[in-house]
Amino acid sequence: MSAELGPDAQAHDAPIELRDDLLQMEYTYLTQSSFRSDELRDRIFQFYLLIVSTAAAVILGLTQMANNGEPRGIPFDVATIRWALATLAVLIGVIGAVMVPIFVRLRRVVLECLQGTVLLKRYVLNAANEKRFNDAFIWDDRTLPRDESYGSASFLLIFVFILLDSVMLSLPFYVWFSDWLRTLAALLWTLIVFVPLVTIQVMLYRYRLARELASAMERNRFTVKWIRLGIETVPDAQPEIRKPLLQAFGAGALALALVGAVNLLLEWGALRF
Repeated sequence: MSAELGPDAQAHDAPIELRDDLLQMEYTYLTQSSFRSDELRDRIFQFYLLIVSTAAAVILGLTQMANNGEPRGIPFDVATIRWALATLAVLIGVIGAVMVPIFVRLRRVVLECLQGTVLLKRYVLNAANEKRFNDAFIWDDRTLPRDESYGSASFLLIFVFILLDSVMLSLPFYVWFSDWLRTLAALLWTLIVFVPLVTIQVMLYRYRLARELASAMERNRFTVKWIRLGIETVPDAQPEIRKPLLQAFGAGALALALVGAVNLLLEWGALRF
């Protein structure tokens, strides 16, 4: 078709075809980057589950060996088992806490890729000049998420991860409390340690995510290009920092108050189990 056109028409069509190809490649790159970030997040979660399950099997095996008195000649007494359990739990908990910032970076990549796709859609919308064209997309400049909601599947996965590493970090406290408290009392006092650990990690995750996104906004990756397209109304993509932190702190304080109240009632004899 292009062979029938003159040299001037071919020179004019070449940049248009190149533009369309570049837009397609950029959109493909953004979608693949988002998919790979989610895939890497899932692999990290599965890897940590494998570590926790392996450690649980080792701890259970050491406990059974101590109870059976085997193997002989090796000091698998109660003190050694508790030391090994506490060491493994702390090590695994620290590994989990170190991995939390990785989830922040991966989530930032997903949100930035989503911003990039919305930017490309807006450019195509301006070029198409059709009023109903924007209604064909779910995500646009009006529905663009700013950070991450507490009810999203992404955050729930990270929350489960935080619960796992908090359990590992709290386990040595349960071993220590169980030396001089009843089982239920030791569990309640361990929960008093567990709840702040979860709350602090959630708050740190939300704070770091908000700061990462705000830093990206300050580097003008999105808003300046939006204005360069000739669009006067820039979408509000600035992440919230204060509100998510207050929500996490409030939920943690409420859970801690409930655990503390049950513990006090148990100590005063108002509750009996």
